[in-house]
Amino acid sequence: MVAPPYSEGSMHVSLKQVGSAAQHVVPMARQAPRLARFALARLTGRKFPLMVTMSLTDKCNFRCIYCHLPQMNRDEMSTADWHRAIDELADAGMMRVSIMGGEPLVRKDVGELVDHLKARGINVAMNTNGWYFRDKIDVVAKLDLVCITLDGPQGHNDGQRHPGAHDRVLEAIDLAKSRGVKVITMTVMTKGGIDIVDYVLHVARAKGVRSFFQVEHDAEGDPNKTIGPSISDDGIAEVAQHLLRRKKEGWPVGPSKTFLKQLAGYGNHGQRRFYSCNDCFASRYFLSITPTGFVVPCPLTFRSEPPLNGRQLGFAKAFEMLAQPQDAGCGCNPTTELNYLLHFRPEAIFNALEFA
Repeated sequence: MVAPPYSEGSMHVSLKQVGSAAQHVVPMARQAPRLARFALARLTGRKFPLMVTMSLTDKCNFRCIYCHLPQMNRDEMSTADWHRAIDELADAGMMRVSIMGGEPLVRKDVGELVDHLKARGINVAMNTNGWYFRDKIDVVAKLDLVCITLDGPQGHNDGQRHPGAHDRVLEAIDLAKSRGVKVITMTVMTKGGIDIVDYVLHVARAKGVRSFFQVEHDAEGDPNKTIGPSISDDGIAEVAQHLLRRKKEGWPVGPSKTFLKQLAGYGNHGQRRFYSCNDCFASRYFLSITPTGFVVPCPLTFRSEPPLNGRQLGFAKAFEMLAQPQDAGCGCNPTTELNYLLHFRPEAIFNALEFA
């Protein structure tokens, strides 16, 4: 069987891939001074705000069964506050921002904030449900990457997310790709097993995108509570082993083999937690800002003590003061993959380069 270009470790280079890589030369050149500052910080053990998650809002038009953030109803920072956060952290070296919610596209100023990030030379990604792409496609078109949640076939997806969500996701993928935006999907694994996985992978292959998979976390974002309560250890192991097989077969599976092997655990006992919070690079090389302006290690540690208010302290200063989290840890795929990269794990590095 000849693997498609998604196959991890493939050394095949096409003219199209060369052209795609060339498109990144100018942006990477602009980031070169920040990369040099990060390399020095990494060598000397100093903090550096390499990547920042900006949670603009808890508001969302969905009420997913595994997320209670919209019910938190926290206050939100103003546009001016977010401009200040962007400027302070960009001056400190920030290279990449992931915009999250809630649903970030419900904020009226989201386009202005994306414009400001791009003006500061920041690589910008967004996690979204894709519902508002019809009306906000001009905002989406400015992004470097969008991550759209697709949990499976229509009945399964819409049952745990929102009526009509499945078809809007398929439309959103097409809209974003038509404007040249890189798209990935994220599947929250609750139940359904390998049939759900294969459905998502078939959609991904047909659409020309990669699919990532995330075991359900606590609905209120508490990293100390059970991960994947609706999935047995055997179920997690089965899905992880199936994803490993599919990845080796050349399907567009996003997570690295390193992640999937760890998720599979030992025997039939899937692993739910990866790095403990104490071992994670959160608070050292990446951070999160809550809708209210608190600076925390990551989106799952927004209850961290002591609370550091970026509006009062300054966002870069709050990051410097940020303590290492002491929670139980998580199985968050993006966070774990970033830790792999910062630990120079070869399979994770090759996986990331293949996706770049």
